[in-house]
Amino acid sequence: MTHSSASRRGQFAVIDMHTHLHPERLDLAVRIMERNGIRRMVDISAYYGESLVRLTEAAARYPGRFAFFAGVSPQGFGIPEWLARATDQVRRAAELGAVGIKFMKDWGLVHRDAEGQAIPVDDERLAPLFDLAGDLGLVVAFHTADPKAFFKPLTPDNERWEELSLNPDWWFGDRSRYPYDWWQLIRQLERVIRRHPQTTFLGVHFGCAAEEIEYVADVMREHPNYIVDVAARLGEIGRHDAGTVRAVFLEFQDRILFGSDLGLRREIMLGAPQGFSPTEDDVAAFYDAHWRFFETDARQIDHPTPIQGRWKIDAIDLPDDVLRKIYCENARRWLRID
Repeated sequence: MTHSSASRRGQFAVIDMHTHLHPERLDLAVRIMERNGIRRMVDISAYYGESLVRLTEAAARYPGRFAFFAGVSPQGFGIPEWLARATDQVRRAAELGAVGIKFMKDWGLVHRDAEGQAIPVDDERLAPLFDLAGDLGLVVAFHTADPKAFFKPLTPDNERWEELSLNPDWWFGDRSRYPYDWWQLIRQLERVIRRHPQTTFLGVHFGCAAEEIEYVADVMREHPNYIVDVAARLGEIGRHDAGTVRAVFLEFQDRILFGSDLGLRREIMLGAPQGFSPTEDDVAAFYDAHWRFFETDARQIDHPTPIQGRWKIDAIDLPDDVLRKIYCENARRWLRID
């Protein structure tokens, strides 16, 4: 039976724990939150240094509305001073109130060490930071790899051709530039999770492997310190059999977090650049597409960000108690926010 999204969603104070915010756009963020029933937004852009300070100062003007992940600078990775500097950045982030430390996809793909070598996600020189984050109660979030299609030939028959044409820097199929393929990056993340059982790891974008939902479920079964969000991946998640997806969400109802990948910077971003300038009405439609996926049993519907794939998805109609966890309670618990 299909339920009314509006009546169900009204029960919950939703936390969107995967957004990208500019300090000067928080007034817009609050307006969007009020319109769409979002209690809090969590910035996961991995600011550090002065950029992080500016964000925290801006957020302080809106008590109870915003939280944030911080990042660490890759500059000088591999020289002796780097670890001390990065350790200071993690400690400073905790002092400023960060809920976690975010490693962007450039780790493993773009960043190079002092010898000019690509830095794998499971580089042991990062290990002290993961342990420190665990000691400080910070979640370590990873965006590694990207959709599988971003690693396949850049031709018009690539299923993400439209999106890659707008964002050519997102194509990682050239092994001479990007030495690790998709599965290598995903397995690197898995090794990190296994090596640091006392640290909570967040695999953003459904473990960075939404095309392999059963693989993600296996990793979560083996590692209770692993949680995931759904940001910008309903298009992939919803392509799987709805019964399988629903079963995974029920099994891991305590470890899946709601996030949208909404960006509020110079322009609004709805999970990915769209090739147009979205309005606040478009943002409302974007969120409504999320609610419809989680709260109804509709079949062959549009997913929130069509440019990420011109296909339809099937909704999974989660029970109210599971919705409450995914929409808000899991973020409160794992990220330690109210």
